[in-house]
This record gives sequence, C-alpha cells and structure tokens, in this order.
Amino acid sequence: MKKLTSTLLKSINTGVVILYLLTCLIPYLPTGKYWMVAILGLIFPILFFIVLAFMTGWIVARSRWFMLSLFALIISWKQLSVVFGFTTKSFSIAKSSDTLRVLTWNVSSWGETSKARIPDPEIHQHMINFVKSQRPDVLCFQEFFDLVRPGREYSIIKTFKEMGYNYSYYVKTFHGDTTYNMGVAILSKFPMVDTVKYYYGEADYAEHLIYADIQFHNQAIRVFTTHLQSVRFENAQYASIRKIKSKDAGLSGSKTIIGKLKLAYHYRGAEADLVRQKIDASPYPVVVCGDFNDVPNSYTYFKIKGDLQDAFLAKGSKLGRTFRYLSPTLRIDYILADKKFEVKQFNRTILPYSDHYPIVADFDVSPPGPDNSNL
Repeated sequence: MKKLTSTLLKSINTGVVILYLLTCLIPYLPTGKYWMVAILGLIFPILFFIVLAFMTGWIVARSRWFMLSLFALIISWKQLSVVFGFTTKSFSIAKSSDTLRVLTWNVSSWGETSKARIPDPEIHQHMINFVKSQRPDVLCFQEFFDLVRPGREYSIIKTFKEMGYNYSYYVKTFHGDTTYNMGVAILSKFPMVDTVKYYYGEADYAEHLIYADIQFHNQAIRVFTTHLQSVRFENAQYASIRKIKSKDAGLSGSKTIIGKLKLAYHYRGAEADLVRQKIDASPYPVVVCGDFNDVPNSYTYFKIKGDLQDAFLAKGSKLGRTFRYLSPTLRIDYILADKKFEVKQFNRTILPYSDHYPIVADFDVSPPGPDNSNL
C-alpha cells in the first residue's frame, strides 16, 4: 500500500509539473492557435502552489523527487516574476506637484450593470466621488458611459471638467452599423495636444485603442488606454461555472464556456500585437492603461508589456485581483509605464460598484530630455 501511494503521488506530481511547464510556453505561442495552452494561464497561481506543496512534501519525506518540482519552479521564473507583488507600504493621497498620478477603471457604464445587485440610483455619483478623492492627474476609463439617467441630460465629462479635468478624449465603441453608448476615455488636468484612435476590426467585444499626448509640465507623455476582447460570459455561463465548482456541470454549458474562451483568445492575440506596434511607434515615453481581459501569465500581457514596467509589480501587493468574480487570481487591469519613470506608489481599492476594481499609480517623471521636451 505504501508503494502504491508513493507511485500515485509521483504520477500526480509529474502530471501537475507538465501542466505547470506548459504555462511557460504561453508568452511565445499565438493564442488563437494554442488557446488550450493559453487557458492554463488562468490557473497558474493554483498550479504554482500545488507544485510548491509537492516540493515541500518530498523534502519532508527526504525524497529526491523534490528536484522535479524545484526544476519546474526555476524554469518558470519569468511567469512567477509577474504574478506577485510584495510591497506593504500604505498608499498616501498626498503627492508632490512633480508626481503624475494615473487612475484606470473599467466603470461598467458607471455602475449601470450593477443596479440589479446594488439598487442605488446614485451609484455613478459614488464612483465619481471616489475618483475625486484619489486626486489623479490623468483618468483612463473603459466601458465609459457619458450620459446616464434616461431622459435627463447629465454629462459625466462635464462633471469632471468642473473638477479640473479640462481635457478629455472619449471614443464610443462601434460594432458594425451600431453605436453603443459606451467606450474608452482619457481625461486629464494637463493639456492634450494630440489624440488618436485605432479600431481593432471585427472583434465583437473590444473597445478602441486610443491615446492622448499629454503635456505634463514641459514633458510630452503618450497615454494609451484600451479594453481588449472580453469573454462576455452571461448569466448562463456564470451558472455553469458555479455548477463546475460544485461538481454539477452540464456538458453543454461547459462547451459554451470553452467556446467563448477560445474566441476571446483568438481576438486578443491580434489586438495585443496592434497595441505593441503602436507603443513601439511612440516618439514619447508611454503610460499604458486598460482592461486587457487577460492575466499576467498570458501572451497578451507579455506582448503589450514588452520592456515596460508594471506598476503593480513595482509597488503592489499579493495577487492584486482586479476582477471581482470567478477567481481571486484574475488581475486583468493594468498600468504599465516607460522605465524612464519611477513608480512611487500603487493602489487597488475594493469597491462594489463595478465588476472591476480601480487601480492608481504615481510616477516620478524625470526631467525632460532633448528627445521629449517639445511636442
């Protein structure tokens, strides 16, 4: 019996390590073609803890089998390096005038999609009050909805203008011949001297890539924001996932979930390539914000990040979950920045109003040099 148990544990350990090592290939594989491997990125932290547990167990048992897990952990350093944040310092609202504070948030049409869960007609006002309390210089919003309350002309952009955000760029989402009343937006307290939008094409649930060249004191900074292809789970899919967790899943529901994941990976791979292309073409240092709809262990993340720094990794803590549903491992909203900037602070605030949590980062912007001092 002891030998049988040992053999079984070794087999399970080997299987988990194989799955774990497959995640190391994700940054290099086109997600449209290798979507089954890409899905493993969603459970990478879980696989990590299982591999770590096996290694610890073999060490305690004084078995050389611990080397298998140790080897896997060493090989996966690139993936591990983008998952965890280790900063414990609290976020300070006070900042110097030389610090650029950027906030990004998928606002879910300013809480309109949350009203069934939170029947509060002032949800959007609570969200605006929170943004104001953070005192950001630049705002990046996804699923932005300017006019709320049907029959009443209430402009969110006008409200922010009264708060000092005199410059804004709002692009609605276009799907074929239909114009949706939501999109992506950049608002700034500092002048915008140029704005551009890029259309992803046939993606069903992606919002444009846009940028604004912002003049922060004497320096030009190109701020991007976007909302990449969403999986678009509906109530039926969430119900199926709950059944899977309770081991009562129907086959048809599972197929629908897999089908949506496959399609989303296909679109996001191409979108990430376009974002990377536009980042590389920027003549100015960049800040990239948005809802990427993908975890750090993904082709999407590594492609867009490139040699940029992730504000969460620099000053965040733990797993940094930004999507409130499904799994505690879903960090899918990001603030990335040129390495010319020093990340001073990062914060994520858990709020009930949207299905995403807002994140904010402070950057110490270096004095302008000859390449970026003039627009």
